[in-house]
Amino acid sequence: MGVISALKVLDMSSVLAGPLTGSFFAELGCKVTKIENKTIGGDPTRQWKLTTEDSNSDFSAYYASANYGKEIIMLDFKNEDDLEKLWTLIQAHDIIISNFQRKVSEKFGLSPKAIQNKFPDKIIAQLSAYDYDDPRPGYDLVMQGETGWISMNGIDQNHMAKLPVALIDIIAAHQMKEAILMAVLKKYQSGEGSIIHVSLYKSALSALANQASNYLMAQHIPKPMSTLHPNIAPYGDTFTTSDGELVLLAIGSDAQFAKLWVSLNLGEIIDSRFILNSDRVRYRNEMVTILTERIKSVSLAEFTGLMNKNNLPWSKIHNLKDVFESEQGKKIVLEYNLNEIVAKAVSQVAFSIE
Repeated sequence: MGVISALKVLDMSSVLAGPLTGSFFAELGCKVTKIENKTIGGDPTRQWKLTTEDSNSDFSAYYASANYGKEIIMLDFKNEDDLEKLWTLIQAHDIIISNFQRKVSEKFGLSPKAIQNKFPDKIIAQLSAYDYDDPRPGYDLVMQGETGWISMNGIDQNHMAKLPVALIDIIAAHQMKEAILMAVLKKYQSGEGSIIHVSLYKSALSALANQASNYLMAQHIPKPMSTLHPNIAPYGDTFTTSDGELVLLAIGSDAQFAKLWVSLNLGEIIDSRFILNSDRVRYRNEMVTILTERIKSVSLAEFTGLMNKNNLPWSKIHNLKDVFESEQGKKIVLEYNLNEIVAKAVSQVAFSIE
């Protein structure tokens, strides 16, 4: 990656968003050094273990997911020698990633401004729950609740759900990567460093996308719809084949629905209630009843043939065993030695540059 792989990254963050950002640069070939708190046994996620994991291991599967390819150094900032070593490391690295709360960073003289004052050419990426000056802690679950994600996720208002991964952290990590890359470009052009501030809360809001504009433009307050989509049908509607396999459709246009109608041999003329997407949303129940009866009469193999013949978007609902035993799944898995034990994680670099 040329300029990128030559960068040195100091990851002083913990848990997920910051460490994921550091791992992204490690995958691009950068030297990434991670600082962990010696006094508490390192990153808290080292202890976030499933009941099936080795309780004596120095790290968990969760920790492995976000710390690919890093050199780990344990430091105690209350120790003067360790703090001096940290400053030496800061001087030796191009990018500094931190998620210290303001009171912690100022206690040890490690605020973004303090680092910039000593080393104005550094790119300093600061992650906060809300704003840097806001002392409130914020985990992903809190963000999902505060920014509306839980309110529209689940089956209904009595059965809401959180997302099964810390998606707000992951979104914030992407925001931080983009900001760092922009700062790298700025430094390449001008030689100047930057201070980057990324907020979990703002990252969560920014990712609401069409759900946000549905409210801002039409005052629509989304409610839990299981896998369904408020604007499109059949999109997220699920069906069971004759051999008991669960499949979903993702029909995004009127032309695709016309192909679906023909593919399923539902007649030469489409029911007038289902020609336009707006009508399909209105008459979703009636449409689903017709599709359910047809799809439950064919096997998964037959359904696959019918869908693929006309290049229609659909999926069998896979579990993670299905996913990572597939050829595509195997290609994105990373295996690496962490504390001399083979760890596995999913690559964040899901692109190629030619």
